[in-house]
Amino acid sequence: MLEYLLDNYYMPLYFIALVLCIIKYQLYYDTVLRYFPILLTYTFMTEVLGLIVRDVDDIQLVYRQEYYNYNTIIFNIYDIIFFLYFFYVYYQLSNNRLTKNLIKYGGATFLLTCIVNLFIQDFFTEPQNFAIIIGSIILVYAASIYLYKLIITKHRLPLYRNLLFWLSAGILFFYICYPITMYILSFNYDFFTIHNLSKHHYISIGIFYACIITGLIFMKRLRIANEVIK
Repeated sequence: MLEYLLDNYYMPLYFIALVLCIIKYQLYYDTVLRYFPILLTYTFMTEVLGLIVRDVDDIQLVYRQEYYNYNTIIFNIYDIIFFLYFFYVYYQLSNNRLTKNLIKYGGATFLLTCIVNLFIQDFFTEPQNFAIIIGSIILVYAASIYLYKLIITKHRLPLYRNLLFWLSAGILFFYICYPITMYILSFNYDFFTIHNLSKHHYISIGIFYACIITGLIFMKRLRIANEVIK
């Protein structure tokens, strides 16, 4: 049991982040992050289900012998919801017309790519790489713009007290790495296994959720309903 927990060390991070975001909910319940606990609950449930499908032989989602333990479809659905949620968050946080349009039309492009990707890769057994790449580009752009504006603008609230700062930093780190890892997994599996890139993928998850946990621990009350960038 201990060995299993050590191999899946990132799972407690999901749970800790979920518990903290519920405990601290009164600090951001009326902001653009009001649905954040729902997303983290969905994330935790997705990861638990993913482990069950991967490790329990009697439970499977793909009824083909060679793919009996594949949980890819769970995370393909999750990716779509995650990307769309944070497109919404950054769209609400920006008051720059160009940025809002790029996020809006980029989100529409992402959804179109998701549909096209269905005809290129198997949704049940392969990460939807082209959708992940487009979604990551938009999300990295949005997070970068937000962080840049946050850093150059004076605020009463110190950066380390701002949950959105830590969220954006974690998103920026993870979604620079994520599309590269998934692309290699799909199109150069030997390289992926030889260099044990799954280990690096889980480390990037750990860093992302460590950022979220840090932000939740140190956060102060967000004073306005939507923290619009000035």
